[in-house]
Amino acid sequence: MIAMQYKILLPENYDMNIIRKRVAMNGNKTDGFQDLLFKAYLITESKSEGKGNRSQYSPLYLWKDSNGMNKFIFNGFYDNILNSFGWQNINIGIPLICKLESDFIYSKYVLEIEKEIIPATHMKPLNFSSIFSTCAGKVLIYNPDKWKYSEYYFFTDKPASNNIGVLFDILHLSM
Repeated sequence: MIAMQYKILLPENYDMNIIRKRVAMNGNKTDGFQDLLFKAYLITESKSEGKGNRSQYSPLYLWKDSNGMNKFIFNGFYDNILNSFGWQNINIGIPLICKLESDFIYSKYVLEIEKEIIPATHMKPLNFSSIFSTCAGKVLIYNPDKWKYSEYYFFTDKPASNNIGVLFDILHLSM
């Protein structure tokens, strides 16, 4: 499996309804896409101005293998992002743990927690740092090129407020 995500930071006063309409009109185009385990169309909105937290459009993909991902990037599908938002870096990672519950398809929120992999003389397995009893799914993705990893927790109901990560709304979930 391969994970990919591009995080598009939007201008401070960007109308997020533009993204909502875009996903409402086009989100289903990735339903059933070749080799796609899921794509979560994620957004977060800045609640306060001038604090460094900006609104984002940050789709998260989990691919079964690279053929579908290559098709998406090089056969015109990614061109929609290029034409709308310009050149974006695509973060690539390796899914280490992927646990999707039966209610995963009904997820409406994702909590992302980013962490660094600390240099060591002996590698230890990575694991989730938080336990959520109402979690509909969780995915741990690491990148040994940057020595970082991200934990993603999927929820059907909005979780309690936290300061440990970024909470995204899911506008559409393609499977």
